[in-house]
Amino acid sequence: MKRYRFTCAGTGLLLVLFLLSAPAAQAAVVIQEVLYDGPGSDADDVFIELFGAPGTLLDGWSLAGINGLNGDVYRTIDLSGTVIPVDGIFVIATDSASASLAAVRDFVANVDWQNGPDAVRLFEGEMLIDALQYGDAGMFNAGEGNYAVDVTGATSLSRDLFGTDTGDNALDFSAVAPTPGTGPAVVPIPAAAWLFASGLGLLGMRRRLQPVADS
Repeated sequence: MKRYRFTCAGTGLLLVLFLLSAPAAQAAVVIQEVLYDGPGSDADDVFIELFGAPGTLLDGWSLAGINGLNGDVYRTIDLSGTVIPVDGIFVIATDSASASLAAVRDFVANVDWQNGPDAVRLFEGEMLIDALQYGDAGMFNAGEGNYAVDVTGATSLSRDLFGTDTGDNALDFSAVAPTPGTGPAVVPIPAAAWLFASGLGLLGMRRRLQPVADS
């Protein structure tokens, strides 16, 4: 009687079955773009944009403005009840937003952050998820890595079109013309979906079952 051993095909199949049974992991949410200093009165131009997996529920999440003069929190915005929309780009603007900004706004809140040097932080509960420091606040810097430039005159600080996050604000954020609602070109997917695709790739390397001679 011949016996058979599992080769790549069997291993790949087991991996795929395991991944199908595992709960989907939630992709990261990051601060994608911020405009905090508009021309004239700020309220009609300012916004903050988050980038994350569509359908991510932000219950218990919040944004905090950090004063660069003393490191204190000067404003907190509760994001509970909101959801990352289907395009992965979540735009928050004030109730005084201009018509063009209001047209792409997903949530109304007072995101007229202080001019720099200051910081904005994103929390899930008590856990710090992301942070942007704009301008050098010295010992009160509250971002990630080196601080980003402090911009004025209706200029945004934005990540690139892939939402790249290296953990260094100076590298990740650039001064750009504002683009609310038209952020990254790549919508993030849950990690489990990526792993599932990897499992399918392993199946592509399958070999036939190899007979094992009886001892």
